[in-house]
Amino acid sequence: MLVKLLTRKTLLLTLLFFSLLSITNVYAQVESVTASVDKNPAMADESIVLSVVAFGNPNNDAFDPSVLEDDFVVGRTSVSTQTRVINFDTTRSTTWTTILIPRQQGTFTIPPFDVGGKKTQPITVRILPVSAASNSKAREAFITAEVDVGQPFVQQMVKYKVKIHLATSLQRGSLSEPSLENADISLIGKDKDYSEIVDGQRYRIIERNYAIIPQASGQVKIKGPLFEAEVIDRTQNSFSYFNQTRPINRVAPDVVLDVQPIPVDFNEHWLPSEFVQLNEEWQPDLSQIKVGEPITRTLTLSALGVSEQQLPEMTGIYPPDFKIYPDQATTASVTREDNIIAQRVENIAIIPNRAGQFVLPPVKVAWFNTLTKQTEYAELPARSIEVAAAASSNQTGLPPTTPNPLLETQAPTSVDSQTPGPLTPTVQTVTVTSLWSISSWVLLAIWLLTLLIWWFSSRSKNAPPLANQEVNTNNLESENWKLLKAALKSHKIGEIYPALLKWQTSLAVYGGAKLLDENDISDSELQDELKSMFASQYAQGDKNWKSDTLLNVLARLRQDIIKNKNKSPSLQPLYASQRVAH
Repeated sequence: MLVKLLTRKTLLLTLLFFSLLSITNVYAQVESVTASVDKNPAMADESIVLSVVAFGNPNNDAFDPSVLEDDFVVGRTSVSTQTRVINFDTTRSTTWTTILIPRQQGTFTIPPFDVGGKKTQPITVRILPVSAASNSKAREAFITAEVDVGQPFVQQMVKYKVKIHLATSLQRGSLSEPSLENADISLIGKDKDYSEIVDGQRYRIIERNYAIIPQASGQVKIKGPLFEAEVIDRTQNSFSYFNQTRPINRVAPDVVLDVQPIPVDFNEHWLPSEFVQLNEEWQPDLSQIKVGEPITRTLTLSALGVSEQQLPEMTGIYPPDFKIYPDQATTASVTREDNIIAQRVENIAIIPNRAGQFVLPPVKVAWFNTLTKQTEYAELPARSIEVAAAASSNQTGLPPTTPNPLLETQAPTSVDSQTPGPLTPTVQTVTVTSLWSISSWVLLAIWLLTLLIWWFSSRSKNAPPLANQEVNTNNLESENWKLLKAALKSHKIGEIYPALLKWQTSLAVYGGAKLLDENDISDSELQDELKSMFASQYAQGDKNWKSDTLLNVLARLRQDIIKNKNKSPSLQPLYASQRVAH
């Protein structure tokens, strides 16, 4: 009996399952499907709303608009369902609404869509150019886009301006950013809101500016931003207290750029700009420089229309008698009148080691003028500075001495008529001074004896190393000469100058340290070459100066100095040779 009851229950559950399945299949069936657009033809910058309606009970993901991406920018898709019951007759429908934005003008075909086994009819859509709009009927909204330069160089800033034109009341809206591959895009300033008359119609203008810096050359396309908004619907025949709104979508036209590569004859750090400036500040003033006292030099590089990452380092050459302590550079960008100004600030602490007059070589930063298409230099000229000796008040650094009462002979006091005779304190003071002098002389004699023994022992032990030291000095000169030759072959003064400093220092072993002093240059050929080298740093100098001749002259003089080792006088440092160029 129990088995029969279980069998009947199983049969009933099976029948119920198949009944529900059949009902589900009935609901999943699609009776018909249609497709339509809200406007045809449409303007090139206007969006089209595609509506696909399926009657029945299809799945929500039965519609796929991705097949339209070749001809349109496919926006968001919304899904809604509706159920109607009339005389116990139930009608169900599902509507998909998709925003389409044409990529260009022309005639396009929206293909049929298969939804639940039913297909829509194809739709032919005409996209007209913006110029074809009728002047008799004002356009309620449109967007324009423009750039300030159509053929920029790589890493040159392009100002991209978007203007939204509205002839209707805006309830709310949003604007996306333009897009460009291999480019840096940033917003400049704040939005501007003003009015403007276009083709006899007054529009509210919302203007937004972007800075676009392309990182690759060639033909590139800036894709226009999309404007999505809700506007007041003036066509509603309703006296409702609340305003009725409707959505609009507009897209800015694409802009093509022809990005130029870096000129082949430009060999410096690439810095394209319309204006570059280099400034310096000294703290304290240059007239107050003294030996051993630090002074801070602040270099500020400003460039228009570049990012702060594009600014190069500002390298300077300083005399060997200066200790240099550079601080970490700081960079920043500011916006001034729809322009980006980038700045790099470097602080260098300088401590002179000796007094005298010195020459600081010029500091130069190469940049490419995008207006004149020429290479220019932001430059600080060479500067002559004079370092004063340190203050010499209380040179010993010891506090003023005070008389020692144990060593001082007390002065006689006035003689009282009742206490005649010599004073006892005078005798005691002389005795103490005598004892102190004897102990001091004994200690001094012991110290001098120890010093004499140490001197004799150290002299006998260090005699061979002194000879080795001379050999090491000779080797150092040879190594520095090799480095100097390598620097001369590079033809770069920034490398030649430090190598000259090192070689000149090690040249003292041969007594040739005055070889390059401007007051002791007896070789006219060497003097001419040094002048040409330093003059090449300035605009009036020969930019194609080569160091081959200077290398030959230095090699000849080096041979003469080595042969006449004991005849050359001692020398001043190389920094003085910089003044030859001025």
